[in-house]
Parts: sequence; C-alpha cells; structure tokens
Amino acid sequence: MTNEERKAFADAYANHVAHLSADKVMEFLDLYYTDEEKLYRSENYTSIVDALGMWHEAIKWKLMQLKELT
Repeated sequence: MTNEERKAFADAYANHVAHLSADKVMEFLDLYYTDEEKLYRSENYTSIVDALGMWHEAIKWKLMQLKELT
C-alpha cells in the first residue's frame, strides 16, 4: 500500500467505523506492514484488519471491472 492509499484507508476507517482516529489507524498500518511485534494479531485491532481486507477486495473488484472494459 502506498502512503496515499494508507491515508485514504485511515480516513475512511475513521469516518465510518469511528472508534479510532485516522492518526491511530496510520500508526497501526505502519506496524502492520512492517510486521513489528505482530500487533495486528491483537483482538483490539481485528476490526482494522477486517476493514483492510474489505478495502483490498473492493479495489480488486474495481480493477476487474476496469479490465473488462478494455
């Protein structure tokens, strides 16, 4: 994920799930993508990982739709 994508995800998460600020989500993503301390395995962060999975599936779906148009 690029920094721009991370920011977009963090903002979307903060706006729609809203139990963490975008800054806290960004901190989590930094740890998640560097695999530091396996923080993402904590039950406190399950909803971020779930939302991240949905985010990636939505991007994948959109890319498939665009591919079908070409």
